Amino acid sequence: MTVPMIKQVPLESVGGKILFAGTDGKFYSAKGRELKPGFSPGMQNHKGGSIYPIMNNFKSRPCHHLIYETFVGPRTPGMEIDHLNGNKMDWSLANLEEVTPEENRKRAKILRILRSIGREPRKMSREELQAIFAKYSFTNPQNID
Repeated sequence: MTVPMIKQVPLESVGGKILFAGTDGKFYSAKGRELKPGFSPGMQNHKGGSIYPIMNNFKSRPCHHLIYETFVGPRTPGMEIDHLNGNKMDWSLANLEEVTPEENRKRAKILRILRSIGREPRKMSREELQAIFAKYSFTNPQNID
C-alpha cells in the first residue's frame, strides 16, 4: 500500500482558509484531523440532483475539484473533472481526470453499459477503464465485451 501524498489546498480554492488534501481523496485540518465533507443542496448535477460532496466552510467547493486543483492545478476553462470509475465518492487523484463535457458524457454512457452487462467499473483499474474509453466511440458503445 502506498502512502498518500498530502499537500495544502491552494488558499484561493478555499477562501483563504487552511485545508490539506491527500492523493487518496481525504481532507485534513491544519491540526491533522481528518475532515468529512457535507452535501450542499446548492451543488447540483446536470439532472438537478445534489450529488457533489463539498467541504463545508471552505467556499463550498466540490471535493473532486479541490483534490484535482491541489495536485494538478487549476481546471482549464470549459473542462470537467471526470471520476474514471464512475464513483462520485472516490476522490482519489488516480480516479480523477480533466475531460471535455462531451467526453464526460461519453464515459458515463459507457460506464452505464458496463454495469448493465455485469461488469463493475469500481473494481476495474485506471488502465482498464482508459483502454475501454479509448476503444469505443460515443455513437456505438453497445458492443462492449
